[in-house]
Amino acid sequence: MEKILYNAMLTRIEKEIKENAEEIENLKKIDSKYSKMQIEIKKFLEIVEHYKEKNIQNENKEIMVYCNGNPYILLNLVMIAITNNMNMKINIDNTMLGVNKLLLKIINDILKENKLNIQIEISNEIQVMENTIFIDRINDYNVLKNKVKNIKFIPYESLDVYLDSDEFDELFETIYNIAINSNIDIDIFEEDEGIENLIKYGKGRRKLILTKQKNIAEKYIGENIYINENPFKDEKIIFDEDIISCIIK
Repeated sequence: MEKILYNAMLTRIEKEIKENAEEIENLKKIDSKYSKMQIEIKKFLEIVEHYKEKNIQNENKEIMVYCNGNPYILLNLVMIAITNNMNMKINIDNTMLGVNKLLLKIINDILKENKLNIQIEISNEIQVMENTIFIDRINDYNVLKNKVKNIKFIPYESLDVYLDSDEFDELFETIYNIAINSNIDIDIFEEDEGIENLIKYGKGRRKLILTKQKNIAEKYIGENIYINENPFKDEKIIFDEDIISCIIK
């Protein structure tokens, strides 16, 4: 695919998202009866615009991806499939079905119009292919990891929490509700398990330490380590390069 065609196609996707904004909002209201994920049209446009900067590759393979159904994640995945000429099946755990299906229809219609043989679809079944990726979905990954070769686990929104004081119960409840309402994996490490086990064995991308212990911030330093604060305060909507690389390789 030529770069000119690629950028023109992404511009068309942006245009169609804008023109379907009202329908997306209506579907979001229906989806919100079952999921509390919050989405904004402008953030869809930011995601698509970001991928205009990517180099076009020809991976020419098919992958199966399991994710939590966040439409921002689905849109990143679709952009990666287009940029790298990959067929992709995406299992979204039956989450935000209305919005996700409309986004995919808009994009697939544009792919078809441009005669690009890239197949992207939502799969409701638990399918295992030669290249299978779990973005979070830790429980499903654990079921299949010892049964299937070529299976990858990528932590993205998942969260591990250590809690040793009831002083942070209110903050913990807020964070827990955000995770549950957004279909985000959350694993709790209690006081007897210790912070070291959280850091060493936790599978979540983010690590949250809720503690009255002193000097913790000096001992545990990292980009995705949060101490006595809300780890969801800064929303990331675009995949980092390391995540993209893990998906396509």
